[in-house]
Amino acid sequence: MSLILLKNLFWFRRSTPLSSKANRKPSGSIVPPTDNVIARPLSFEKKAEDSGISTSNVDLEAQGSRDDISSTSAELPKVTDQASPYSFSQIRSFVRRKCIAVKTFRPTARMISDAIIGLSDGMTVPFALTAGLSSFGDTRIVQLGGVAELIAGMISMGVGGALGAKAESDGYKARLADTVKLVVESSAEAIAIVHEVLRPFGFDLSQRDTIAENLMQSSDRMVDYLMRFHYQEKQPDPSRPITCGITIGLGYAVGGLIPLIPYFCVKRDQVLLALYISIGIMVVTLFSFGFFKTILLAEQDRDKGTRKAIAGGLEMVAVGGGAAAVAVGVVHGINVSMAD
Repeated sequence: MSLILLKNLFWFRRSTPLSSKANRKPSGSIVPPTDNVIARPLSFEKKAEDSGISTSNVDLEAQGSRDDISSTSAELPKVTDQASPYSFSQIRSFVRRKCIAVKTFRPTARMISDAIIGLSDGMTVPFALTAGLSSFGDTRIVQLGGVAELIAGMISMGVGGALGAKAESDGYKARLADTVKLVVESSAEAIAIVHEVLRPFGFDLSQRDTIAENLMQSSDRMVDYLMRFHYQEKQPDPSRPITCGITIGLGYAVGGLIPLIPYFCVKRDQVLLALYISIGIMVVTLFSFGFFKTILLAEQDRDKGTRKAIAGGLEMVAVGGGAAAVAVGVVHGINVSMAD
């Protein structure tokens, strides 16, 4: 297909006119693509009539039916020049408009929440572990222990997120089955629930009865109403367990890799230098993470939002630093007691 398109584009730029000889097929066909990325020829009816050529003899090169030709040619500019009906810029514009469909990826709020969970755990637990292992004075121990914990934590967090999302989906299915059973077997109870939902909104009894009767005319409509407005449950995405597990796992891996990097950049006996560098990097990273996380999730005015974001950044530094300090103290104490 690509070769045919290139051939016809080059033929088009040469502007080869149709021959006036009868029963002669055109040397090529212009094949502009459409929405379905199926190349179709331009319409040759006018030129074929002037030269006595039957339009049925035009070689379509297996590109589509006659019904598609008129719709395609209608979108292109009208033929004004017999020798060169369309310019190359017009063809290029048509290709860009019809062939290139750029799909932008936009993460959902749930994906952002999962990424925050993974990053927050990843930047806290491995940092505390590497700080504690640095008490042994050997970067090799910190490297091996940190990588082992990073892999285990990534798998554990990812699997845990996937199982949690699957449990959420199973809970929705169970609730949906109970709601269907309620509507089918106990319509009076379903109508009572409708009245209960509508009463706080100021509907009188007759209005509530009318709405309930209209809903009961379709079981699917009643089930959908109860799920959305009474139980307030939304059908989860079928791919939610996979995306949740991958997002949390990758977030944990990215967050946990940051405090490990300095230990791979120094000599084996320079563990304290790596620890100080790791602490500096993690203070900045934890504060930035807490700051921007609060800005994204909070909805206050600018002054209160800034103060709350600073407090969120300091909170993340305090949590991560406290965990690291406890880990260093415990490991150092165990090491000293075992040495004695």
